[in-house]
Amino acid sequence: MKRIIILIPLLFLPSCATKKPVVLRMPHSVPGTTMPSEDMESVRYGENLKAYPVGRYIDPNNGLVMHEAHTVYRVETTAKWNLHPNAAANVPVGPVVGIVDPAHKESPVTAEVAAEVNRQKAATQALIEQGARMNQALNQLSQSVSITEQVSDENAQLKTAVSLTQKRLEALEEEFRQRHAEAAFTTTSDPPKQGTNDW
Repeated sequence: MKRIIILIPLLFLPSCATKKPVVLRMPHSVPGTTMPSEDMESVRYGENLKAYPVGRYIDPNNGLVMHEAHTVYRVETTAKWNLHPNAAANVPVGPVVGIVDPAHKESPVTAEVAAEVNRQKAATQALIEQGARMNQALNQLSQSVSITEQVSDENAQLKTAVSLTQKRLEALEEEFRQRHAEAAFTTTSDPPKQGTNDW
C-alpha cells in the first residue's frame, strides 16, 4: 500500500511537467492625446455660455424671501461635432497624417503644361486684340451706314424738290404758251383802227 501511495505522485509528476504555463497577453493600449485648442473648432464646436446679470427679486415660491443681485450662467448651445469641411485637421491618433484637400493642392507643372498655358495666354490676348479691332470696325461701319442713310434722305428730298420745280416750270411754260397764243391771236384778228381822216 505504501508502494501505491508512492507511485501515485510519481505518475502525476510527469504529466504536470509537460504542461506549459498559460501566458495572457494584453494588447498595448494607446494613450489618448489632447488636441490643441486652435484645432478644436475644426473637429467639435464648444458649448456657448452666456452670463445674465439679474437684479434683486422676490422668490416666486415664497414672498418672504428676496434674492440679492447676482449673475446667472446659461448654456445657450451645447457642444456638437463639426460636420462642415474646414481646413485639414491633424487628429492625434497615431502617426501624423494630414488630410490633403486636392482643391488646395498645387498640381505638378511640367514643361509641356507651362508651354500650353503660355500658348493659351497668347491666343487669348490675340482674341482680345481682334475683338477690339472688330468693335472699332463695327463702330466705323455703323457711322458710315448712318451717313449713307442721311445722304439717301437728302437725295429723296432733292428728287421731290426737282420734280416739284419741273412741274412748276412745265405749268409756267404752258401758261406762257397760252398767253403768247392769245396775244398773237388778238393782235392778228383785230382790224387796224381807221382814223377819221381816212376817206
